[in-house]
Amino acid sequence: MQVPVKDSNVSNLANFHLELLEIKDKLNFVSPSVDISSEVKNKWLEGTPILAELQPIVEAELFHEILLDVARACQKWQPGPNVPSKDIISKIEKSNEKEIQSLANAAIKNSRNDIKKWAKKLEISKDLLEFLTLNSSRPFLQIFASEVLAKLDLNKWTKGYCPICGSSPVMARLTKDKGVRKLYCSCCETEWRYSRIGCPFCESKDSAKISFIRSEDYKQYRLYLCDECKSYLKTVDERECSETDLFCEDLATMEFDRLAISEGYQRGSNRYYV
Repeated sequence: MQVPVKDSNVSNLANFHLELLEIKDKLNFVSPSVDISSEVKNKWLEGTPILAELQPIVEAELFHEILLDVARACQKWQPGPNVPSKDIISKIEKSNEKEIQSLANAAIKNSRNDIKKWAKKLEISKDLLEFLTLNSSRPFLQIFASEVLAKLDLNKWTKGYCPICGSSPVMARLTKDKGVRKLYCSCCETEWRYSRIGCPFCESKDSAKISFIRSEDYKQYRLYLCDECKSYLKTVDERECSETDLFCEDLATMEFDRLAISEGYQRGSNRYYV
């Protein structure tokens, strides 16, 4: 089956994410040293992501600045169906320090209930606020992850969700040398090894229910489908290309998302909510 990977709507989304990278570059944030106790490590080995036990300290003023930058970039590039209006941006601007600190804490933990309450308070859709807070918390989580990963042995993590923040993987890669499968978290940019056989979302090992589609023109791309939980996972086979940036590849392969959804599959999710 041939799967096109070009998309006329990718341009706005790509420009939006390029602007997010510029926003991140402005972030002069240094994560304080993270002390991981033996108790936290033991819980981690049992499947509890680090963020469930330890959280980065995020200052309200800095988060407020990032949130506004993200909202304005979203308004400019319109990367999705929900775009913040001038009125919404004004409401965010006028939020006080206590409100922003509460929202920042909810964003870092991805607390759905708290974000829902804030969406109601700000009179904006929950989906839009989740989108804004996700992209605003990402730089802080990435810095936190880089600090934490130096103190953990990722080879001991066997779960299908992120070992740092608990998010579900959005992409995977098969490494160039041995074809090892690594899952990728877009929230904190952590990658970890996972079994080649099986679905990371429902953990099914039934090979009869797991298949993949590969593009005839772009052989480096695979779309894995699980009929047990009806999820899909986009994957880059680096044995067919050079090493890739999975954040960018996620944008470049939107046609795979459309194909999977049209066939009744959904983007896999097994997030560990902290």
